[in-house]
Amino acid sequence: MREGIYDTVIVGAGPAGISAAIYAVRKRMNFLLVSESVGGQVLTSGDIENFLGYAEIDGVQFVDRMVSQMNHLGIEPLLDRVVSARREGDHFLLETLSGRRIPTRTLLLCTGSEHRKLNVPGEREFTGRGVSYCYTCDAPFFRDAKVAVVGGGNAGFEAVEQLLNYASEIYLIELGDKLRADEILRERVLKDDRVKVLLRTAVREIRGDASGVKSLLLEDLKEGKLRELEVSGVFVEIGLVPKTELADQLDVIKNEKGEIVIDCNNRTSEEGVYAAGDCTNIFAKQIITAAGEGAKALLSLYHELIYSRR
Repeated sequence: MREGIYDTVIVGAGPAGISAAIYAVRKRMNFLLVSESVGGQVLTSGDIENFLGYAEIDGVQFVDRMVSQMNHLGIEPLLDRVVSARREGDHFLLETLSGRRIPTRTLLLCTGSEHRKLNVPGEREFTGRGVSYCYTCDAPFFRDAKVAVVGGGNAGFEAVEQLLNYASEIYLIELGDKLRADEILRERVLKDDRVKVLLRTAVREIRGDASGVKSLLLEDLKEGKLRELEVSGVFVEIGLVPKTELADQLDVIKNEKGEIVIDCNNRTSEEGVYAAGDCTNIFAKQIITAAGEGAKALLSLYHELIYSRR
């Protein structure tokens, strides 16, 4: 290792990035973990029941456990945003929002994803004033209120399940002609008569006033008719978009979904650039798979660093 150049920089501190950092410590690597925040999408998760070792834990508690483990191992993430990445000879140079310049031999992108937007009139205007992408954060604000959840997959049903603790009526809006959530979730949620399912329905506009959201303009795609639905909250759960700005700067190949294409060893199309977690083309976007992919990516790049040294 040359002085002043990291073996690797891990960008992103969700399950993939933290898992990679834990393995980097164990391998005694000279590394840096950089992220704007710690936890990623896990912070917006409700109850987690499918991670080994935890029968039930919520997202915030899970992140607390990850932070405790980092503290125990002496991992101190740099809380900053990497805004540019470029290759300079046999290494990469990263620049952060604060102006820090970071040289590294390899780069591990664990940048995750962000919530897909509806892209309809009123969405941006009322974000934080009735429009939410985090049911864990915002469900308690809608006690005894009528709300809508957009999206009939697992995330949508998890949002409805959380909102059943607070809301008086919940409209579950799905663009397609069937619900896509796991059977166990559907069983738990649909037995409550406060849940009203609207299939083949599209949100065309979010309406409100200075106090926040007041209604949705919906289109019945079967009949082609518009109608207004009075709600005070809208939870958007229609999927995630991978965050790949740094990959784009490095000309890394992506697929038609905008995901970073990796091989079985987490290598991208550009030598020295690795990726793991939700920003990649792995099939299952789950906390447990992100953690495993982060560990695997770190071990992969470590192996190649060791055997490529002269």
